[in-house]
Amino acid sequence: MAERIVSPGVFTRENDLSFLAQGIGEIGAAFVGPFKQGPAFVPTVIRTQSEFEDKFGKPDGTYYTEYAVQNYLREAGTVTVVRVMSEGGYTQTTPIGLVADGKLISTIHSTNAGDEEVGFGVFGVNSGTASGSFVVSGSGIGEVSSSLLPSATNDVSDVFGESPFGSKDGYVYSYFENVATSADYSGGVSKVELPSQVFLGASVASTPFVKSQLISGERSELFRFHTLGHGTNENKRFKVSISNVKAAGEDGGTDYSSFSVTIRGFADTDKRKVVLETYNNVNLDPASPNFIARRIGDMYRTIDSNGKVTDNGDWLNNSKYIRVEVKAEGSYPVSAAPFGHGAYQNPIHANDATIVPAAVYQTNSSDNTAGSSAKYAGLDFETIGVKGDNHHYLNAIPENAGVGSNVDFGFDSQLSYVMSGSDSSDMVKRQFTLGFQSGFDGKSPSIPNNLGVDINGANTQGFNCSTSVAAGSVAYIKALNAISNVDEYDINMLVTPGIIRKFHPSVTSKAIDVVEARSDAFYIADFNGVSDTISEATTQSTAVDTNYAASYYPWVKTVDTNTNKLISVPPSVLMPAVFAANDNIGAEWFAPAGLNRGGIVGAVSVLNRLTHSERDTLYENKVNPIASFPGQGIVAFGQKTLQDKASALDRINVRRLLITVKKFVASTSRFLVFEQNTAQTRGRFINTVQPYLEGIQQRQGLYAFKVVMDESNNTPDVVDRNILAGQIFLQPAKTAEFIVIDFNILPTGAAFSA
Repeated sequence: MAERIVSPGVFTRENDLSFLAQGIGEIGAAFVGPFKQGPAFVPTVIRTQSEFEDKFGKPDGTYYTEYAVQNYLREAGTVTVVRVMSEGGYTQTTPIGLVADGKLISTIHSTNAGDEEVGFGVFGVNSGTASGSFVVSGSGIGEVSSSLLPSATNDVSDVFGESPFGSKDGYVYSYFENVATSADYSGGVSKVELPSQVFLGASVASTPFVKSQLISGERSELFRFHTLGHGTNENKRFKVSISNVKAAGEDGGTDYSSFSVTIRGFADTDKRKVVLETYNNVNLDPASPNFIARRIGDMYRTIDSNGKVTDNGDWLNNSKYIRVEVKAEGSYPVSAAPFGHGAYQNPIHANDATIVPAAVYQTNSSDNTAGSSAKYAGLDFETIGVKGDNHHYLNAIPENAGVGSNVDFGFDSQLSYVMSGSDSSDMVKRQFTLGFQSGFDGKSPSIPNNLGVDINGANTQGFNCSTSVAAGSVAYIKALNAISNVDEYDINMLVTPGIIRKFHPSVTSKAIDVVEARSDAFYIADFNGVSDTISEATTQSTAVDTNYAASYYPWVKTVDTNTNKLISVPPSVLMPAVFAANDNIGAEWFAPAGLNRGGIVGAVSVLNRLTHSERDTLYENKVNPIASFPGQGIVAFGQKTLQDKASALDRINVRRLLITVKKFVASTSRFLVFEQNTAQTRGRFINTVQPYLEGIQQRQGLYAFKVVMDESNNTPDVVDRNILAGQIFLQPAKTAEFIVIDFNILPTGAAFSA
């Protein structure tokens, strides 16, 4: 409504043209590579070191990416982690099975990387004895005497070892020791030909379905749990307990049962629980605020090979560790309560699945009383011997393994009591624990994680990136496609520690393509191996022309904080932290180089101590030297991009200035989309951008600038095409990389002019 002015006077008004909704949040680097645990391929924002270690694991020297993130977080508050995993899986062909008394006691897999066969010949067996001994003979091992008795000095795990990197042709993949000690060996030990064990790509770990009590003679599947992270480690990080089960109609008049879900540390005991999370009084009523999926969360994100994001599930994840999958409403009776679970999958694929020892359940929760409720039924995690055999079930599971001799667990079947009443004497008996299985890293465990001098095209940190179609390259490219989604993921830097252009050019090229297409991030690249010469470094750098990336030479040594030993790492492990420290001390438009802002914290020594002449050679060829100065430490002593053409953008500080300004302008301008193309809207833009650029100018980022958004570039033709046009002119401040001081020697009696 128009303002009404009647009597004379002076009226002041405010017209705020500067307001725009917040456009930029905290932005950090993206690290793409392998980690020990955590979600695969989904970019995950991390803000603290403890959060990083909780989700992706503590750095232990397995991967360069772990150290890179650890160092970066010391200087920065936000990082985006993209875990690369293999999706190809592997096949263990013709594994060997050792059978006694009709039970599969042990399996032996090949130590050869990939899908090769175990190189064993024919087994010789001391049949008819009760000692459990046998002789294996084959290529590369001669004749080896072994035993299936764990008490023997030459038991199978001692003879062959349990490491896939052992010196023999095979290693013990599984050994059911509890079964072996009780087996009747009167028939001796025999060899069984197992079918190929096919393991699919990277996967999360899952529990069996929790099932209901018998209702009208049938047991219904209700829900199961999945880990948020992928990989083999996820199988033995947690377990989940169900307790406080109340019958339907007993909890505040609801028609549904209620119960508690507790996420526990894997190695705890029922008497000394390590409780990570607890969700009390949850139920299966989709309309209830205590619906189990609503309380715990059921969402997970998938990303296809092109980087397209798909969100699955309905409820945000409140748990840091798991999500729940609930069967559709109507697929189970309303009165259903958690009363057991489905059978576990066999950890070994056998033609006769019944020869695999069955998982052993703990059933003594029926001994619990109202005053003492420590014992949980379900999979036995605690009985000596038994728990070791059960642990084989908590592993990666071969395709088509089946359940074999395993059966469902139910209180009304194994323990013969039914769901009746909800007083304390009943509830303490109805508690059981579930383990996770099927989590898998996606590749053969016999493939080593090559680091340092062992890196080659076919193996960097366990990934084959030798060609664009190699399994490792495909995995990296998928991860890079994920982070390329500028609408979903906001980053200002990209790092792929362990990817070396000399060995893995297709992945490096893809990373450069990603930052160029995004045009809002800078790539710190590794171009050379640990022992490459200066000539090899310049050969790689001269083959690339981009101002969105930079390379450094040489590698450096740093201290592994876990082992307190020195390790050699590529520059990209420590340089991102230098960039972050530079931004903290100065700003993105300052050079992350030199004695003031280029010090590499954590670097102990360089692998090639450069001379001044060698630094000149590197810098002339677009490689930024890492120099060691006595008393000054180890320093990044260059800030060139990989651009061939001499221009302002051949310097890192200018490129990062442009990235910073473009991010601000783009993120704030999106709030003008669909606004009226009028002078007022243009004024809002100018009154937001101009003060921002003035601030950069005052902080030494710009010599001068100009912002134009008026009738000169918003002509009627432009306006009619629904375009709001603007122009920003910048004169970036240059760095003083070459300081030249003339010393003039004057004759006696010469006067110095004022």
